[in-house]
Amino acid sequence: MSGVVEVRSPVDFGQLRARLGAADVVQFSQPLTEAEYRSLAALLAEHPTVPLRAYGSDDELATLRFLRWFPHVRRFSVAELRHLTDLAPLDQLSADVDYLDIGETRKPVHLGPVAEFRRLRRLRIVGHRRGLSELLSANPGLRELSLWRLPVDRVLPVIALPCLQALALTLGSLTNSEWLTQIPTLRYLALRGVREVSDLTPVTRLPALQWLWLETLTVERLPHFGSDTKLARVDCIGMRHLRHPEALQGLAAAPQLRELLVAAPHLPVDAVVSLVDHPTLERATIVLGSQQRDRDAEDLLRLPPPRPDTQFATIHELTRVL
Repeated sequence: MSGVVEVRSPVDFGQLRARLGAADVVQFSQPLTEAEYRSLAALLAEHPTVPLRAYGSDDELATLRFLRWFPHVRRFSVAELRHLTDLAPLDQLSADVDYLDIGETRKPVHLGPVAEFRRLRRLRIVGHRRGLSELLSANPGLRELSLWRLPVDRVLPVIALPCLQALALTLGSLTNSEWLTQIPTLRYLALRGVREVSDLTPVTRLPALQWLWLETLTVERLPHFGSDTKLARVDCIGMRHLRHPEALQGLAAAPQLRELLVAAPHLPVDAVVSLVDHPTLERATIVLGSQQRDRDAEDLLRLPPPRPDTQFATIHELTRVL
């Protein structure tokens, strides 16, 4: 993880101040002294977009009592704070919190206390289902949502998030992919290791979709994207069930496709032919499981590789959610 600033006691606050400008997150796994908490809070007040993260197996941190020193933090993560059992202490944070990451804990926690926050714009939940529906209902302004290890459409049969632009589903399951059509505002969608997804046709009915990320799904063919006039990039990674020579034909129909990454070890080279001379495709990498087949695919397309994720996201004003 780039831009991670690890804080350990004794803290060198001169060095910490110098690093905060480029930080993606400031984190600690062991308690600090009260004076260090106070000084850290003062520094974070100067960098309100940098999240604070607590993680690890320390019992004292799991009480969240340290939050009394951070009443103005607006972005907070408890990813992998293993012994956390109660989210009620989050009430020590400001009502203006706009990003929360409730990561994996030894036992799932109830999300009810988080529903007290009504201004969330970014949310990540790992494996916690109790209170999730109420939390989302309390935050219709959410723009980015990441759900891990959840049977999504069973926990949330109905979802109403009119401002949501980025959604990532990781592991867990989605028994009916029609569920996705409840969120027509999506510009970025990632489905990563989600069980029971075999038909992606509903994805083609997301009118705002610009970036689609598919990873280790049991999909055998990609659907027809001919009506997806905004889809600019597709990443297909670890797609071992793509084996048919026509597996990519539906994707080749996307009229504005510009960048493509396909990593499918059982896909035949013939499947790449449908992408040759695509009118808008500018960048592509096809990985087929052997150096020879990779070269054959490269010779067919003769295109440079896709841009790095962060660069593509910046150009198109998108966010890649994990």
